[in-house]
Amino acid sequence: MGLLRLVALLPMKQRRRRRRRTSADESTASEPKVKGSPWGQCANLGGTKRNRSHLTLDMLPQDVLQKILALLPMQDAARAACASGELLQSWRYYPELEFSTKTLDLDEHHTRIQGQMATDVTSRIDCVLQNRAGFWVKRLKFQLQFFLEVQNCYIDRWLDAVNPGIEEFTLELPWDGRMKYNFPCRVFFHENGFSIQSFCLYACAFHPEQRSYSFRSLKRVHFSWVHTTTEELQSFLSNSLALEHLELWHCHYIATLKIPCALQLFNFLRVVRCNMLQMIESDAANLSTFHYEGPIIQFSIVESLQLKDVSISIYPWLNLFDDARAKLPTFAPNLETLFLMSADETGAFYELSNLVPGKFFHLKHLELAIVGPRTEIFFDYEFLSLVPFLNSSPALETFILHVEETAVQHSHLVIDPSKLTKIPRHRHENIKHVTITGFCPTRKLMELIFYILENAVSLKSLTLDNRIRGFEKDLVVRVSQDTGTRDFEEWQNIFGDNEELLQHTRRAHPNPYWEPYLSHIAITKYILGRVPSYVELKLLGTPPDEIVSSISAWERRLGIVNCPQSVL
Repeated sequence: MGLLRLVALLPMKQRRRRRRRTSADESTASEPKVKGSPWGQCANLGGTKRNRSHLTLDMLPQDVLQKILALLPMQDAARAACASGELLQSWRYYPELEFSTKTLDLDEHHTRIQGQMATDVTSRIDCVLQNRAGFWVKRLKFQLQFFLEVQNCYIDRWLDAVNPGIEEFTLELPWDGRMKYNFPCRVFFHENGFSIQSFCLYACAFHPEQRSYSFRSLKRVHFSWVHTTTEELQSFLSNSLALEHLELWHCHYIATLKIPCALQLFNFLRVVRCNMLQMIESDAANLSTFHYEGPIIQFSIVESLQLKDVSISIYPWLNLFDDARAKLPTFAPNLETLFLMSADETGAFYELSNLVPGKFFHLKHLELAIVGPRTEIFFDYEFLSLVPFLNSSPALETFILHVEETAVQHSHLVIDPSKLTKIPRHRHENIKHVTITGFCPTRKLMELIFYILENAVSLKSLTLDNRIRGFEKDLVVRVSQDTGTRDFEEWQNIFGDNEELLQHTRRAHPNPYWEPYLSHIAITKYILGRVPSYVELKLLGTPPDEIVSSISAWERRLGIVNCPQSVL
């Protein structure tokens, strides 16, 4: 039952509760009492049941009841208020109001509601806010994406619920590609702005006036599909000196993002798909987490000893891995976790002695994703080009490689030992866990696996997963959404018709088990015998035994197994 329906049932439930209480009192009065009972006058004649004294809600002070109710989720607190008059009074002081599909009793089918249903939901929101008028709200959340459209006058009226002392505020509106609501900055004038700690906006415009507010307690900001300019965002950040966490998603009117050095507590920055962004400049000395996804831009990040978690997903960038290995140690010397996704990594192999040195002395977790599309020139990726990354990370414990669109193997792999690339051995003392998804039995990928098995002396587990993780699919969706923007035009200029190229490179075979079968045969033939006894080999995405037997029998009938075609 929805929160607002419970509120409507309160008078009826109170009448029922009074009737039950009256009946119980009459029943107690009719019972005979035992004189001299050690339990006073609450014992039954037979002595088999004793009504012991107990603590009831009406014995507790209101401030205690308020604290108890505040520990419950909002829906549970509302139900408790319906069952108790004492808790009903405390409910008016419940610190959170959230309006979402969950609290409004809407299921997953209620999306883009309009007409009478939208009118009913709007009335229910009005009812709750009117009942809570004048009472303090600590957390106020309007998650209204399920509407087809919300009139601005309703939003303005609901924002009057923002009162002094509010700490968390969320406004998420329906998004149809147009900015229809301009968030009124007057909401956070004076005392309201002093207390706010978390501020989230979705699908609206935010145009703060210069020096018209002060967010001296603001710690966390999340803007998604928000229309705000470079200057307006800069002014906003300059007045939020306690800021610790900033996320910008699809904010396409920002050209430059500057994090001033005055933000001494700032430690988390995530920027996703802000397509007009040209540069990110951070002077925050305590930045510890930096995540970026989008087109190529310039980064200017002051050296931070606290920066330990970096995630960068960029396209197109032909040598992201090499650039990251050369530049990241200069401003993130204590990096511990690194994720890189490149949409067109060349994977050129260089002599290890000619590579520019760069050390990640504290890097423990390295995750790399290589996705398409790629031109035919760079179709066969040199996976041994990743070895310098491993050599540069003496403390590395976990290495994960996602192969999304590598060369497709159509026949059995035949490896000639004389054609394997020779590289110097390097003892990796700390690598314990290695995972490769999108495994495809190509010689160059097998060379990397051989290298790891020979040099990772502390290896505990090797996971080979034939399934594709899905980065490429997500990437294509995002690119297709950005038609007309700068990064899409750059993508088109380099790769031409991306859908045609993806169809050319995407794995496809009439038998869906064919490639998993080839991987199974290659692993059995070339990898199993190289895995030390102390290493656990995990094979995921392999075909069932009956499929392996069926394809093997089919190959024997055709004579394929006896005459494998070399792909070297």
